[in-house]
Amino acid sequence: MTSISDYKAQILQQVQEAHKASDPLDPDARKILDVARSEGQIAELIERLTDPATPVAEQLSALNTLGIISNFSKVLPTQTADLINALRGLIHSPDAEVRRQALSSLSLRGDAVAQDYLRTELQSDKPEAEKSIPTHQAIAMLGVDGKALDKSLLLNIARNPPDEASLVEAVRHLPADKDTASLLMDILRDESKPMAARALVPNIVNNVDPGGFAAQAKQMLEEHGAASKIAPYLALGLAGIRPDHNEPLVDDTKAVVRSLAADGSDAFRQAVSQLSNTILPDK
Repeated sequence: MTSISDYKAQILQQVQEAHKASDPLDPDARKILDVARSEGQIAELIERLTDPATPVAEQLSALNTLGIISNFSKVLPTQTADLINALRGLIHSPDAEVRRQALSSLSLRGDAVAQDYLRTELQSDKPEAEKSIPTHQAIAMLGVDGKALDKSLLLNIARNPPDEASLVEAVRHLPADKDTASLLMDILRDESKPMAARALVPNIVNNVDPGGFAAQAKQMLEEHGAASKIAPYLALGLAGIRPDHNEPLVDDTKAVVRSLAADGSDAFRQAVSQLSNTILPDK
């Protein structure tokens, strides 16, 4: 089954390619292009969003179409104010998917109302199941604008995440600095944490605390070996340390990584090859 995002991408690609080559469009793409050029049709779609009597399926269809044409329509920007007001009205929709799409669209526009709403949801002490938008989605939406996410809020979520997806998003959006390095290193070495979160850590902390990260990477590789799932990410983190941060401990750990290359997975060997002046032995 084709997802909504895949469908959007397919239609947009067809429209763009047809513009370049003057090729005929299939009916769906032609319909989208006609809407993109029509003030009246765009206004009708926005009106569907503002009418509480509009069925959910029609609201989602309108949101989908408006999302597609936002990439290229020269008419839609003339109705931006009406569209934003309509989207804001859907923030409190009883339908979860309508809420998600409306908040996503507003977040891409850097809308302050949507950002305030998402921050309030993240700060709420309601159980995750009772929140109007899942924590991981709220973080990702606010993450579109780096300034919209508060570091202390992300740290709190990372320390006590409601689920694995939320931990991953919190780690993904935490800034690389001395305030976050300690917690991130704890997550890196905690084997009970999801690999998707742990794998993000090396390239966040490697240039904040090169020595500390190198020491941790060396210990983990010596304990678990080059075949462990985390090993390639440790090697990539070492490869990403800037030359001006290559203190002795970093160089020593890189040497350990090189010595383990023959015993590692293909992913580990590929990561090791990114270390400067590394020639891998044949397996």
